[in-house]
Amino acid sequence: MNKALAFADAVDRVTRAASALASALLLAMIALVFFNVFGRYVVGASPVWAQELEWHLMAPIALLGIAARTPEKGFGRGEMVSERLPERAQHARDLFSMLCGAIIAVLFVKYSAGFVDSAWSIREGSPDPGGLPARYVVKAMIPIAFGLFALQCVANAIRHLAALRQAPE
Repeated sequence: MNKALAFADAVDRVTRAASALASALLLAMIALVFFNVFGRYVVGASPVWAQELEWHLMAPIALLGIAARTPEKGFGRGEMVSERLPERAQHARDLFSMLCGAIIAVLFVKYSAGFVDSAWSIREGSPDPGGLPARYVVKAMIPIAFGLFALQCVANAIRHLAALRQAPE
């Protein structure tokens, strides 16, 4: 079980790094939105690439945020019910939910692969003049982020399984 817990800790470190990246991108997005609003209402123009960059930043922010909120107690659940359950039942419920989350995430990875592969094969870009050329990179965030989410769910499941083995009957 020690190797499994070491794996869970390694996944947590990757998730924290992804969370830091999402936070940095969020700050960049705030600055970009300010730039676009200033350009539109003060200067009278905002470049197409800058407007599209908002979407290019929003995708990884939202997608990486899914995994970033998954570590222990980082996701929402019915705490009124949870508080009344015995410790073993809480861990069993969380183990089940993490396994379900991992399965759903793997399905997202599987079913987004064709979508992303298609975008990469044609090097999909913006159809708008002055738009950004690498839309396929943004689409690649879907399987990457859900893969990280699946790993984080497995890491959490490992911890709940370990806690179930140690919790009193």
